[in-house]
Amino acid sequence: MNSRNNPLIIDRADLVPPGQKATAWGITLLFWGALLYLWQPLLSLIAWGLNIHLFYNHMILLGGYRTFLDLLAMYLSVIAVLGGGLILWARINQWRFRGKERRTGLDSTDMPALCSSFGLELSDIEAMRSHRSIAVTFVADDRVTLNTND
Repeated sequence: MNSRNNPLIIDRADLVPPGQKATAWGITLLFWGALLYLWQPLLSLIAWGLNIHLFYNHMILLGGYRTFLDLLAMYLSVIAVLGGGLILWARINQWRFRGKERRTGLDSTDMPALCSSFGLELSDIEAMRSHRSIAVTFVADDRVTLNTND
């Protein structure tokens, strides 16, 4: 089907429902906040560094650099262990799946089997394709009922 006749939602932002837009913005904001939280030690160090006198008092005179070096060693060891684990995992997978192509294309859907599986007629499937959204309700005898929301 040509995308000019039936554009995908990714090509047309105006087709995205407002609830999905709000959810996407909320999740994006949440993860930006998490990212800023993870950068907090570096941001604190930069802010501290801008106030040279306070930085000098706490880090040099009061010995804060020792705690910083102890924490830095612990952080670097955690980073090394996690990085080494990821590299090891990648190498094992590279060894396990070398020369094996497991990615295959999708098989086309067998429409008669789909219709008999859900107790639908082929005309119902064709009707579903023409609507922007549909509601599918499963009833007791393993059949489905369709409601269009256009």
